[in-house]
Amino acid sequence: MPILTFVQPDGSLGEISFLDGQPAYLGTEPNGGQAAPAAVIARSQVYQVPVIVPMRGQGIAVDGRRVVGLRVLRQGSHIKLGRADFTFWEMVLRQTPEGGLGRQRCPVCRMNFAEGEEYVVCPRCGLPHHKECWFEHEFCTNPGCLYPIRASMQRVLGHHGVTFEELAANSPLITQGRKCPAGTPGVDAQPFMSGQKITYCPNPTCNAAFHLECWVGLELCPVCQKYSPAKLFRAAFTPGAPPYFGEAVIANAEPTPEGEG
Repeated sequence: MPILTFVQPDGSLGEISFLDGQPAYLGTEPNGGQAAPAAVIARSQVYQVPVIVPMRGQGIAVDGRRVVGLRVLRQGSHIKLGRADFTFWEMVLRQTPEGGLGRQRCPVCRMNFAEGEEYVVCPRCGLPHHKECWFEHEFCTNPGCLYPIRASMQRVLGHHGVTFEELAANSPLITQGRKCPAGTPGVDAQPFMSGQKITYCPNPTCNAAFHLECWVGLELCPVCQKYSPAKLFRAAFTPGAPPYFGEAVIANAEPTPEGEG
């Protein structure tokens, strides 16, 4: 579920949440009031990306650039609207509150949401998924929704030094019979295969290759024991979370041989 965050008068972080079909109308006051909106955020029906549309003559800026027409929004885009400052978040990683999410179940694993588990609400249809169940799929699993999960995730994490690849038949990972070092039962017992989606540990002294769905669920890279995918996801998809500079912190670490699983 997309949200707009803003700082309230008492210094706390406020938010406005919305779904497709329920656009967010923005006023020029810091509380995000909807009276006489100056702009609206909706999803482009043609390109299926979130856009901001100015509705009045006040100056509107996104990431420091004035908006005079449609402007595509990205995760973390900063919106300046009169006296109001907003930050746009399309995919938001949350923790299940005490008592869970009632009778709702994850549509992938069919399990309830236990207290403290991380989950994501689909920005398009509003269906909640466990974090690993959400990010390991290419599209939202709700029939008829088809929100592009993987494309959106890759766009966001690409700005954090994460690279993705679909393995070609002549990839060294395949010709050398390499295996994913995550150790996922069953999945990682077999060597990498053509067409699989993989990513690499962003630690420049590691660069170990993983199945994308395996890497998403890792708390710590099992090869270099330094880079934390879990911390990166929290920094990239949680409003108010501190940034994760794993790349910078470990840049001078001693090289660690990449394991073969």
